[in-house]
Amino acid sequence: MDIDRVNQNLARAKLSRLKQQTSGMDQAKQKEQELKSACAGFEAIFIHTMVKSMRQSLPGDALLGESHGMDMYKSMYDQHLSDELSASKTSLGIKEFLYNQLKDSK
Repeated sequence: MDIDRVNQNLARAKLSRLKQQTSGMDQAKQKEQELKSACAGFEAIFIHTMVKSMRQSLPGDALLGESHGMDMYKSMYDQHLSDELSASKTSLGIKEFLYNQLKDSK
């Protein structure tokens, strides 16, 4: 009887240690994903600023004219384009560079 209880207690202790180890790994993976997401967000902001500057350097739109609605549409399109470019596999490489620089810092 006592041996069975000892075995059960050992099994519970091993299970609790295993749970603690996996929760630590889950937290590390979560922090890694958060860092990757933050780096991608920074790259998206950088691309959006670049696209916005490029758009301002162009002359006015002769076909559709200028209006507040068109300006809003262009701004929303530029933001969507920036997010998609940042999320693509062939991005500028800023997010990878930032991630590699920041992953070891605490």
